[in-house]
Amino acid sequence: MTGPPTSRARPEGRSMRRTITTLAVAALALGWTTACEPPPPPASFTVNVAPGVTGGDANPGDGVCETAPGNGQCTLDAAVQEGNALGRADIHMTPTAEVSNPPVLSETTITGQLTVISAYEGVVREFEIRAPELHIAAGARLALQQAELLVTGTTTVEGALVLTRAMQVGWIDVRAGGLVSFDNSIGGVWASDLPPPATNAWITNRGTVILRFSEFQRFDHGAGTSMGAAFVHTLDGGSTLIGATVFNRSGLASPDCLGTPPTSLGYNSTSGCNLSGPGDLEGAGSFPLRDIPLGTLGCGTEVTVTWDGHPRPAPDGAPRCSRGVWHG
Repeated sequence: MTGPPTSRARPEGRSMRRTITTLAVAALALGWTTACEPPPPPASFTVNVAPGVTGGDANPGDGVCETAPGNGQCTLDAAVQEGNALGRADIHMTPTAEVSNPPVLSETTITGQLTVISAYEGVVREFEIRAPELHIAAGARLALQQAELLVTGTTTVEGALVLTRAMQVGWIDVRAGGLVSFDNSIGGVWASDLPPPATNAWITNRGTVILRFSEFQRFDHGAGTSMGAAFVHTLDGGSTLIGATVFNRSGLASPDCLGTPPTSLGYNSTSGCNLSGPGDLEGAGSFPLRDIPLGTLGCGTEVTVTWDGHPRPAPDGAPRCSRGVWHG
């Protein structure tokens, strides 16, 4: 005699629950939820010195960004030190000639909740920051909006690194519990002075990585060069989710992904990532794939406003968004 039939969770059901759990954890880290009593607004500092002017903060934590008492000179390092000491800060970068003489961030450990914001004036390369290395501590967050971050060493993420219409160049090591999020952003390793890590990937992910409407570059510069590394290596329980994203591998046949395959949110152009979501393409180029339906993955919202300020979809075009960062 047989008993009543038993039910088992289907594999895709478990995968969906895992994806929902990952997104929920990421939402908390990204601040998408609202507490019962919202925290006070963060301190706000504006970097106001000419390119090349450096110096740390005179008295971190006093709420005044200046390199000496009363001089009113707020450098990037001073603003970061104040933000770390206070716990939260918005750091505004004024658009000047920084691309030709970018500031070098010496305060390379982030312990606060910091947002670096550049005023947009219609130029793709709006503001560039360079650093020899970067460490985002557990519980800390560094958010970049319309800024470029070039790290010649490794960015170690134990907290959260959040990019919106921004760029990050250099190796990224996401530790367990860490989060990296790219929205409408660009990345790669072409500025790094270091050889590939043992994981042979631009992003080594033991935490959570979310890539959406973004584009990443690697090129064939010869055997053994950093540009031959994969885009992401997910291991040791890490989780990678990608949607509407393009992995551009000019001249390379090696796979884009290593380790645990990413979870697809759909409409990606990759090679060797074993994706099977809606609209996923294997080995396809980035242009002119304008095929993402309105409302899918944020198509038609603030999420899909491009680097140069264009809405997606275009007001005079079909109701579909292009993949990656560009207007299409």
